[in-house]
Amino acid sequence: MPEAILIVEDDEVFRAALRRYLKRSCSRIFEAGTVAEARAILEQETISLMLSDVSLPDGKGFELVDKAIHVEDPPGVIVMTGESSLDNPINAIHAGAADFLLKPFSFEALDDAMVRATQARMRFDTRSLQALPPRGTPIGEWRRKFAPEILGNDKALMKVFSIIERVADTDCSVLITGQSGTGKEGVAHAVHAASDRADQPFVTVNCAAIPENLLESELFGHIRGAFTGATQSRVGRFAQAHGGTVFLDEIGEMPVGLQAKFLRVLQEKEVTPVGDSKTIRVDVRVVAATNRDLDEMVDAGQFREDLLYRLNVIPVELPPLCERRGDIPELVEHFVQRTNERRGRQIAGVSDEAMEIMAAYEWPGNIRQLANTIERLVVLKSQGFIDADDLPRKWRAAHADRGTEGSPELPEEGIDLKDAVEKYENALILQALERTGWNKNQAAQILRMNRTTLVEKLKKKNLQKVAS
Repeated sequence: MPEAILIVEDDEVFRAALRRYLKRSCSRIFEAGTVAEARAILEQETISLMLSDVSLPDGKGFELVDKAIHVEDPPGVIVMTGESSLDNPINAIHAGAADFLLKPFSFEALDDAMVRATQARMRFDTRSLQALPPRGTPIGEWRRKFAPEILGNDKALMKVFSIIERVADTDCSVLITGQSGTGKEGVAHAVHAASDRADQPFVTVNCAAIPENLLESELFGHIRGAFTGATQSRVGRFAQAHGGTVFLDEIGEMPVGLQAKFLRVLQEKEVTPVGDSKTIRVDVRVVAATNRDLDEMVDAGQFREDLLYRLNVIPVELPPLCERRGDIPELVEHFVQRTNERRGRQIAGVSDEAMEIMAAYEWPGNIRQLANTIERLVVLKSQGFIDADDLPRKWRAAHADRGTEGSPELPEEGIDLKDAVEKYENALILQALERTGWNKNQAAQILRMNRTTLVEKLKKKNLQKVAS
């Protein structure tokens, strides 16, 4: 628990209630009713946790956040607000707050937020984490135990293992992003399997596969007679997963109206079945996944920014298969063996030429497409080797075209290779952006790169949209 807590709240009654509750777990409680008073305390005392209201008599709480995170030993920060507008809490998050609470909130929600803020204070920066070697158990042994179905040794995949190995034993929400078919559900299973909740339920909900008018009932349950067709009460997926993990696939498809209720569930750890007035306490860890660009959805008003911050505590981005071509032979061998066992076939392997063609293919459907392709080839061939003639004609033709493409000519006077490559790359990036109306997610897919890589290149190259 925190060693010293600062409560910044101008409502004396509410501040006193917080003080009485927090005194149970922390003996050093500091109080302030204004920004000025809080600043003075932050300059004189070492605070490990700060709870600050948004609206104060002499300023905004997010001003204090910036002050707090720049002290020598910054505290974890929780912002509190009763305002309907999201601007102020979002500004606080931008400034560096670890969490926020919407008033009125329960003490259970406060406890959960304090845990998250404490973890955020102690937690490594995710970007630097990706460059670190895995801690504890050697990653090979850890993979065999918790993620045996996730194959490959690509560097980007190793970063994913490094992240989930570190955060699996926490209750932090995890947001997995990546194109369709990259294996997001497998990563979610690994997070659950490596956690303290491994012996509890793992419940999957595909938000895109459930009609909008039924999704709330599916998640939170309903009582008999709650709506037409509700002939009996039903327990929702969150209650089914009590003690375990809920995996929300295609979270970007959740209706905006339901997102507000889901945010409350994350904060209060309780659900209200449709048609009922009673709440049910639930203890679940949330892992969500999407192939959509949630930042762009926020800009378009299709996804709540406060919900994105609450979900995206631990971001995990899966690379597309075309960016980890070195893993394709291992994946092909695995899927051949698996299909042999399941379908009673006797395929001995894949010829070098066929493997070369498959390794060069773009695989827009990623690992899912590769698995389905291998299953079809094995079933149809039955025995012997899969060779180039067994592959689709357009794959063979494209591979042959790549082999006969002319090479660029080197000028007699020579060339600045770095400058030429830079100009060529810039031209391709700009063409992709113009083709997609500057949709960075779609442009990244065309260029076969991660969106974050594209964004970093745009910043580094200072490439901007030119107004017409």
